[in-house]
Amino acid sequence: MKKTRFGFKSRISSLFTLTEILAVSAIISSVPLTAFVRAKQKAVETECMNNMRQVGAAIVSYHLSNGEYPKAAFFPENPKSGADSIRVVLAEELGGDKVWLCPAMPEKLKEKGLTWVYNDTLSGKQSTPDPSKTWILVEFSCVSRSAPEPHPGGYNIVYADGHVVTSRTLPEDITKNQQAMIERLEKEFQLAVAE
Repeated sequence: MKKTRFGFKSRISSLFTLTEILAVSAIISSVPLTAFVRAKQKAVETECMNNMRQVGAAIVSYHLSNGEYPKAAFFPENPKSGADSIRVVLAEELGGDKVWLCPAMPEKLKEKGLTWVYNDTLSGKQSTPDPSKTWILVEFSCVSRSAPEPHPGGYNIVYADGHVVTSRTLPEDITKNQQAMIERLEKEFQLAVAE
């Protein structure tokens, strides 16, 4: 190893040559930025899907234990503390903040503590005709017709049998059953996105 003019041994020069550094730089710069962005978006989609899968499993467990679906609102006024919040209803099964959030949602919405809407038509019901086709949770951005889909594959949706899918097509009954709530929430969503 060489001694520098200050008397220290230079380890860097013995670890990498200029040619090796240039070769690594060329490789890194050749990776398209779009590929990196797509990989990051897919990771966010997967994290959201895992969170939704946990909440879906908790809802299925609640249903099996209590003989009915949780009594909760489509989207509560106070997601972190309201008695009609799916988050509050399932607090014993699921703790922590992160599991209730989609990382792709705007920060203003994440601050509310819940980034999904619940199928309140199931609230207190004992069963559903086909759990594999009955949605229980959908990402909050579904309330806005002008909002982009939160993930490259679309929206994450949890069904009553606990499975999660990513789809560009929202369940048909969202807009039929919760129209008034959707109109109120769309304004909130637009304000959150604008900030």
